[in-house]
Amino acid sequence: MKRFWIFLLSVGLIMAFGTTVFAADAKFNGEFYLQGWYNKNASLIDQDSTVGPSYRGSTAFYTQRLRMGMEFNVARGLKLVTRFDALERKWMAARRAAPAGGASPGYASTDSEAENIAFEVAYLQFALPVGMFAIGNIPASNNNFGSPYGENHGFSSGVMSYTYAKGAWYISAGYKRSTDGYVKTTSGTWPMGTPGTPIGAGTDNDSTTYSISTGYRWKGGAAGLHIGDVRSRTANVPHPGGSTNTVSRKTEIPYGSIWFQQKFGRFFIEDEFGICPFGDYVKWNEPFTPIYPYYKNIEADMAISNYFGINIDLSPVKLGFFFIYSRGDDPETMDKKEGGFRQVLDLDRDFNPCLILFNESYMQWMGPNGTGGATQQAAIIGNTTAANGINTYVQNVWLYQLNGDYKVTPKLNIGASFTYAYADKKPTNTGYPTAYGGKTYLSDEYGYEADLTLKYKIFDNLEYMVGAAYLWTGDYFKGIDDKVKLSNNYLLTHKLTLTF
Repeated sequence: MKRFWIFLLSVGLIMAFGTTVFAADAKFNGEFYLQGWYNKNASLIDQDSTVGPSYRGSTAFYTQRLRMGMEFNVARGLKLVTRFDALERKWMAARRAAPAGGASPGYASTDSEAENIAFEVAYLQFALPVGMFAIGNIPASNNNFGSPYGENHGFSSGVMSYTYAKGAWYISAGYKRSTDGYVKTTSGTWPMGTPGTPIGAGTDNDSTTYSISTGYRWKGGAAGLHIGDVRSRTANVPHPGGSTNTVSRKTEIPYGSIWFQQKFGRFFIEDEFGICPFGDYVKWNEPFTPIYPYYKNIEADMAISNYFGINIDLSPVKLGFFFIYSRGDDPETMDKKEGGFRQVLDLDRDFNPCLILFNESYMQWMGPNGTGGATQQAAIIGNTTAANGINTYVQNVWLYQLNGDYKVTPKLNIGASFTYAYADKKPTNTGYPTAYGGKTYLSDEYGYEADLTLKYKIFDNLEYMVGAAYLWTGDYFKGIDDKVKLSNNYLLTHKLTLTF
């Protein structure tokens, strides 16, 4: 009997001291995908071309990723959210060590670790009578509202946010720290090919974004406004920024976007307009000695973008059209930057209008010229002249797309789209103006792309997709060399996705 009471007392003590643990209600969600790829000509260069990248021909492989999210509801209105990605890699591909100087862009740790397992999200969210707070490493979400053109749920950043909602109206304010450091040692090339050298310790070398947004919803529609300011001091070193061996500069870019959505019966229209009207894209701490004419302060100059879409619901058929304009940067104006801010602000990472053109997954796994091994930001299509290909950010573009899908059965859906895209501004091969040796691209045409997808729900949470894409390659990808012989490219892919 004595042992029984000792046991009962022990259980009571465990229950008493473990109250906070048992009170946490854990919820799990996740996604696992396995995708097969066959790409005919990722380099876009014909195999018989005598000039252009050496990597030619087809490639085939499988990729996979497990993403696990966990929410711990500790108390009413208080929860901890975390997430990790595991085994995000090609099947049986060699693991890559971290490159000299640190991990590659976009990864939280070394490439090898990121291919295995990487925690990317961990933040607290708590509700008070005055509003909702979220603090911690939160997935990037510059525009978690409005049209799909603004969506971004990419790599996480340090964030503090506050949201107050009342009825159909809300207001939100945020603070995001993208980078932090105090040492600047550069041996690369910036801004246009001039070698840098180690320049020692800096002060407060951070990149920070401040933002505020508001929105209102009504029956059948919604509208919102988002404004922010990016302040980067990642090269703000204590060195008089005029010599030829320093890169002492800083950046400050205000930006804004406004969006609108409305449903009229079977019709749904939406528009999102973004702008960087002014600001310092590059601001040297002190004027440079005019040895190199391209060392100039660079100001943002009315960099605008606009997305307009219309959809018609003719169930079981849906038809749609959208148009995108994003101003390009004029290479002839060295002291102004008129475009390219979609990438600077890390917008539209989740917006994939095609299976090839501007597609984030395609960029990541194909990499430059189909060789793979690059992050979404770094990988480009048509690596004819360094960074003047196109990447996942839909910028420097006029893009038009017709699309539609047909729900054959509750489990089977067929989708198709046809896209035409061309550059707003033709770049030069070096980034220099023509007066300083740059050569302008021969063409502004990215090309035409036709996509076809078939999706079938094996279970409510398990979907199988088969996709095909054909890209009629535009002459933009010849760069400056009319001797380059291009070839069209096609992609075949299939993907098994489990969500829970």
